[in-house]
Amino acid sequence: MKTLTKNIFRTFRRTWARFLSVSLLIGLAIFVFVGLFSAGPDMRQTVIRQFKKENLADVQVIASDKFTDADKKTLNHIHGIRAISYGKQTDAELADKGIHIISNPKNISTLKVIKGRLANSNDEIAIGEQFHKNIGEYITLKTNDLKIKKVKIVGIVRTSEFMSKTKLGQTNVADGTLSYFAVMPDSNFTISDNLARATFKNTKYKKAYTKNYSDTVSENIEKLERVTQKLTKKNQEQALADISKKEENLKMAEVTLKQKELQLKENEVQLNVTAQTATSYQAQLQIANQNAQLQQEKDKLKKLKTDLAQKKINLKKAKKQVSLLSITVQERSQFAHGYSDYGSSATRMDALALVLPVIFFAISLMVSFTTMRRMVTEKRIELGTLRALGFTRKEVMREYILYSTATAILGTFFGSLLGTFFLPSRIYNIFADGSYQLGNITFVYNIPLLLISLALSLVSTLFAAYWAARQELKEKPSSLMLAKPPAITNKIFLERLTFIWKKLSFSNKVTLRNAFRYKSRMFMTIFGVMGSISLLILGIGIRDSLIELVPSQYEHISAYDMIAVYNPGSSNVASYQKIIKNDANHELAIGYETFYAKSKELLDSQSIQAFTANNFKDYIKLDKEPTADGAILSQKLAHAFHLKVGDKLTVKNSEGKSYHIKVAGFTTNYVGHMIYMKPSYHEKVFHEKYENNAYLIRTKKNIENQNLAEKINKNKASLTIVKSKVLRQTISDFLNGLTNIILIIIFVSIMLAFIVLYTLTSINVAEREKELATIKVLGFYQKEALMYIFKETFLLTAIGILSGLALGYFIHKYVMTVIPPEYVMSIPGITWTNILISSGAVFFFTFIVMIIMNRHIRKIDMLEALKSVD
Repeated sequence: MKTLTKNIFRTFRRTWARFLSVSLLIGLAIFVFVGLFSAGPDMRQTVIRQFKKENLADVQVIASDKFTDADKKTLNHIHGIRAISYGKQTDAELADKGIHIISNPKNISTLKVIKGRLANSNDEIAIGEQFHKNIGEYITLKTNDLKIKKVKIVGIVRTSEFMSKTKLGQTNVADGTLSYFAVMPDSNFTISDNLARATFKNTKYKKAYTKNYSDTVSENIEKLERVTQKLTKKNQEQALADISKKEENLKMAEVTLKQKELQLKENEVQLNVTAQTATSYQAQLQIANQNAQLQQEKDKLKKLKTDLAQKKINLKKAKKQVSLLSITVQERSQFAHGYSDYGSSATRMDALALVLPVIFFAISLMVSFTTMRRMVTEKRIELGTLRALGFTRKEVMREYILYSTATAILGTFFGSLLGTFFLPSRIYNIFADGSYQLGNITFVYNIPLLLISLALSLVSTLFAAYWAARQELKEKPSSLMLAKPPAITNKIFLERLTFIWKKLSFSNKVTLRNAFRYKSRMFMTIFGVMGSISLLILGIGIRDSLIELVPSQYEHISAYDMIAVYNPGSSNVASYQKIIKNDANHELAIGYETFYAKSKELLDSQSIQAFTANNFKDYIKLDKEPTADGAILSQKLAHAFHLKVGDKLTVKNSEGKSYHIKVAGFTTNYVGHMIYMKPSYHEKVFHEKYENNAYLIRTKKNIENQNLAEKINKNKASLTIVKSKVLRQTISDFLNGLTNIILIIIFVSIMLAFIVLYTLTSINVAEREKELATIKVLGFYQKEALMYIFKETFLLTAIGILSGLALGYFIHKYVMTVIPPEYVMSIPGITWTNILISSGAVFFFTFIVMIIMNRHIRKIDMLEALKSVD
């Protein structure tokens, strides 16, 4: 047994490079496999834990004005609601930036204090992490909805309602974009409660980002929206009734005013008559006093007229504003900024996990399997010697079982360790540091995943070694102690093409014969290189496609800088339009609305932008113009809902009202779900007279863009501004996170390519030491001996590269259909730069391996290699 033990240690010592390369191959495969399969669940579990701690609301109910006591009573008694709390919210201006201010949440969507404390008095405020201010500083807020506007910062807070660092929503103050959020005491607000947060009973034990949770919330929202629609209608009717009552009072006031006017005129006439007959000083003094009183009455009457006219104007405005009174319901994807994008990022990791680890494992297992099998074959004579010395089959096989098990365990240990902690943590930090305000990652220990990894590793090493050793040990010891006869040489295909074969040199003929004689070695090299370069093509291709998305959308399709949305019923529309006409470089009047649609296959409702105009030329590039009988949809929207021409898409507005839009065609749009309509078709769908409510605006410079946005929002007709620059930055931040992850994949693919080439080449050289010694004895120079091997390697590498380019193209095409978010359409295709970089990298690694192997070939002992084994 001591002999066997020594032999085992000797094998480890002599083949440490092979041992490490196989362990690295297995480790890389498991690193990617465990890492990508763990990343998505870890990302979700991290925020789910945060949601539970904060008791994040399932929905928000928002009143455009306020919640009446009757509204609250109705909402409090809705069946299925577990808890509901009310609060206040408003938008203010701070140093030309928009800030969203909420009252301290009570027991739903609570806050995590990162530093300092929550505000206790009206002159204090706690700010979000997005705010670059320090505790103790004072800020001044511009708004009429707060009692005290100059407040002291006393704390920094975090909430899941504002997960995103940059995407906090739109507003009608400052430049139209919310940059910060903050929290103040309820008592500092001058407005009534206009925000309600609610949780449902049937979602208590359901996890966010699951189909079960999403479907349950959607069902609850449908019930809730039926109630809020009734409340909206009731409030509008009540408002109209109040206005009617005030109009009646105004009419009565007008009648009274006219009576007073008549009475005043009669008094004036009578006073004039009396003045003509008055002769005494006392009478004239009395008339002068009466004239003064009469003038006072005239002034009062004039003021009453002015007040009455203003009340008429106010009532007219109020009547127009009645249609804007609403109570709307929002799910998490609508009110929790960053919730949907974060979930989408985790889903992207799940999509990558279904593709990349398969390729990594296929290559790693194949090469590991071959390496272990070759190791047993190389030690054939040793097997025969040990058997001849009386060792049993089990004792002889122990060396290979221990060796293969050690490589599997070592590779699995480090691969699982890095895959469980490093890769998910790195992926999480890329998103958290770049786009979201989150806590530390929560790791999910997936034991079945680790066991599967170990099992696959053992299959590629232990099973390969056991199977190869068992096959060899079937022979008699005397046969094993003889060298295995070389493979039978058959004519290769090129030899039959004599007109080509005759023109080849001797060395080229030898290269071709050797390359295609050993089929298993040939296919291992080709498949190894093919898999490695396909991963490089995929990684670089994903990066290229993501980088091209934003410029393709905002430079070639959407040729506008902002969408300015206004209230067409406002009395300030004329001044609003004047600002646009005077200050915008180019503008197009359109209809603009945001709708929502839910697909059975998608977790969250999809936000859809609807544009209405007779012609979008010069502002939006469409592949097909909308018709009088249908709308044009963006291709990704049609794909998400499986729509074809003639189908109808059901959408809901913010109040929950449903509309059905007929599909007339599709257009290319890389970012966002879009619908384009003509005014005539708009009237058919919405059963109301069409009127413009927005402008597509182009400005000359970003500075003009900023100034114009601020100027527009100061007008009372303004509702919101959607800036292309902000959308562009949001998409860029999201895609940059994916791009950084892809860079990790590219790096691992490069390592895989190098290890595969090194391992396969080292096997090739080890198997052919006798052959190499022979040609060296025959007088071949070192360079010629080296190229004897590497001409084959370069040939098989070239074939592998060509095959890998084709495989990489198809894998890239598939991955780019699943990796972008639901609202992003990828740009397919592989660039020449990608092909050149990937191919160049593989050839470069082949050259590096050649340099490493040159040293090994130089050290071959020709006498030892050529001696007889008889």
